[in-house]
Amino acid sequence: MRILHVADYVMPTMGYQEFILPKWNSKNSNEVHIITSDRYTPIPDYNTTWKYILGPRHVGVSTQIIDGVTIHRLPVKLEFRRRIWLSKLQTKVSEINPDVIFCHGTSSPLAFSLTKISRKLKIPLVLDNHMAYVAQGSGLLANIYYMFLRRITKLYLNPYVSYFLGMSEESCDFMITQQGITPQKVQALDFGVDTDIFGLDNTLTMEKRTLYNIPANAVVVMQTGKLSKEKGTEVLSEAMLQPMRSNPNLWLVLVGGGNPTYLNQCLEPYIKFNISNRVVIIPFVPFTELPSIMKMADICVYPGESSLSCIEASACGIPVIITDLPWGQTRESLGIGTCYKTGDPGDLQLNLLKLIESPTLRQQLGEIARNSVMTMYSYKTISQHVETILQEAIDQYV
Repeated sequence: MRILHVADYVMPTMGYQEFILPKWNSKNSNEVHIITSDRYTPIPDYNTTWKYILGPRHVGVSTQIIDGVTIHRLPVKLEFRRRIWLSKLQTKVSEINPDVIFCHGTSSPLAFSLTKISRKLKIPLVLDNHMAYVAQGSGLLANIYYMFLRRITKLYLNPYVSYFLGMSEESCDFMITQQGITPQKVQALDFGVDTDIFGLDNTLTMEKRTLYNIPANAVVVMQTGKLSKEKGTEVLSEAMLQPMRSNPNLWLVLVGGGNPTYLNQCLEPYIKFNISNRVVIIPFVPFTELPSIMKMADICVYPGESSLSCIEASACGIPVIITDLPWGQTRESLGIGTCYKTGDPGDLQLNLLKLIESPTLRQQLGEIARNSVMTMYSYKTISQHVETILQEAIDQYV
């Protein structure tokens, strides 16, 4: 197939689905293109986080080939609250002439633009959705927005989109109940892990610990990714404080970036009790370097909003503790992670202590999680599933 992916933002070195899925589509002998904007995602504090590894947010109009995928960066007409309107979109789609289009996002302006373009060019269209209820807005403006979204979805998306793929059962339910998408067209799809990158090779573990002055026999608890209130970093910080005061062999490592004021507030108690020397903060690292950092950990914790990182840590054989939000419960049922009561530092602490005190339990849970990830969440498996759906969309298109 000639597959075209379309996404608001694509950061090839960050390990997000918008690039990893196309990469694996290409590895499966398809011709793969991505159309995206001339910039990276406008996250808060970009200049103090992602800029260190990505460079300036505006990267310019270009065409380049990375890992067999041709990425076309187009100029932006308008950018508003992570919503993108692209210039010359129809011209570029027509030039690529794909067999099928996969758009990342069901409520973006790109999704609605592509329904018109795909109909005109007679190309089947598939959309995906990453939403969770915890990220849904509230209040009058949010209610008006979702009422409007449901109406235009029924008019412009439902009749013309072949399939809507939810990146969890919760995402599927969200599409149906909040966006008004036709249930019969909804299918579940999972986030995955790039097994080219994540694995069990532990040769660099001790070298990395030496680099960060962490003893070889220390028990390391780690959070990776965005470090923010939404991701629950302060809950982990509070849960780890007393165990670290009692156990001089316990270390806390935070990998990623966040608002400096927020992170300082999280770490103030550690300074007060003179144990901040066992807290290590590592800025964002390129995706390919993340496994060697993760493997320093004995336990990884993801106490807030959904995080792909918990699957990546599991692929490295590291036991994870996750929130009991719906996405976490689903993964726990599959052997990936142990749930704690969301936002409860005391409950998180109890779950941490069980793992801190038992190397055998850590090893057992890490092995179970890795086996589950390799079976269900490898991008080799997920990309093949997606390609089956895309071929069905082509075969059924009228």
